[in-house]
Amino acid sequence: MEFMELVGKRQSVRRYKEGDVPVSDIEKMVDAARTAPSGKNSQPWHFIAIKDRGLIQRVAEAVTEANEAICKKLDAVDGEKAERFRKFVRRFTLFFEDAPALIAVMSREYEPTGYREIQLAGMDPSWLRDEKNPGMQSLGAAIEHLCLRAIELGYGSCWLTSANYADKGIAALMRDEAGFDEPGSFLAALISLGLPEDNPKSPPKKALSEILTVVE
Repeated sequence: MEFMELVGKRQSVRRYKEGDVPVSDIEKMVDAARTAPSGKNSQPWHFIAIKDRGLIQRVAEAVTEANEAICKKLDAVDGEKAERFRKFVRRFTLFFEDAPALIAVMSREYEPTGYREIQLAGMDPSWLRDEKNPGMQSLGAAIEHLCLRAIELGYGSCWLTSANYADKGIAALMRDEAGFDEPGSFLAALISLGLPEDNPKSPPKKALSEILTVVE
């Protein structure tokens, strides 16, 4: 498959056919992810592949619990927005319950260039880490590698960050059920995987002229 054809096929797939995602194929996807560039070669990632239906369900329950905790408080402020948030999680997050495989992407904090120097100069460096967050750029490159390899192997995927408010509950499951307990690690994303339904829809992208400025 040519590169632009591969890139053009990448989209968020939320509906899957019956069919397995073999561990051997997941290994190929993560092998592609690990080759991604990262700041200072920090490689701040760990991928937990989940095929166990019970554990996928418990991840969904952790998301539902965190969502409802937010919505109960939101009910007192704006009941309509609370109900919209409940509907959003059911439609755009919990679909992963039906995916044959789910990958929890764990990451760790990245200390950007200049952080300690700014700190030693008596200045507050937190904006450089928190607002600019260059570590997430490294993680994004790895996830995109994984998703593109999935397409090449015939699978669809969806890169989810909408469940990140449930990070503590999901991280606890990864510790208790998967044995992953790396100090300082946190949930950065979920990736659902499976054989895509035929003709999945994708929203249009902006034209090149809208996003490119050339200075000659």
